[in-house]
Amino acid sequence: MTILKLKLDQEQLVEDFFENTHLIGIASSARDYQLCWQINRQLYTNFRVNNLLEITLSKKNRSFHFTVMEFNEPTNSVSHYFYNNHCQAEFLLPELKHIHFLWLIKGDYYQATDIKKLLDELRLVPLVQLVSLLDTREIKNRMNLIF
Repeated sequence: MTILKLKLDQEQLVEDFFENTHLIGIASSARDYQLCWQINRQLYTNFRVNNLLEITLSKKNRSFHFTVMEFNEPTNSVSHYFYNNHCQAEFLLPELKHIHFLWLIKGDYYQATDIKKLLDELRLVPLVQLVSLLDTREIKNRMNLIF
């Protein structure tokens, strides 16, 4: 009797997850709930904590839990995810230590002009210090964003 072993193709998993996505990095000294509250008010979004999406990383015999907030647009099949990039002295994406939060937009509705407009609107949120569009292909630990 032969035993089949199935191997998960992680590269393909990453490519599939990040297909039709945009990733925005946000620097802010505010807490995640404070910043999301202001973003919700100013950009008319509805980010809410989704405990099922919480990301747990284990390092140095400790577990670190990274909050993920979610908002789904009912009219155009776009999902928005707001990640906390730091937990105690650890980072979800260690190569982006200057970025406190990540906003991932999944769906093919948004075009480059829509993203530019969103970045400009985000810069007007009082608690936001820095906003930048990130290239997911250049992020070494992007596997950590997959829930």
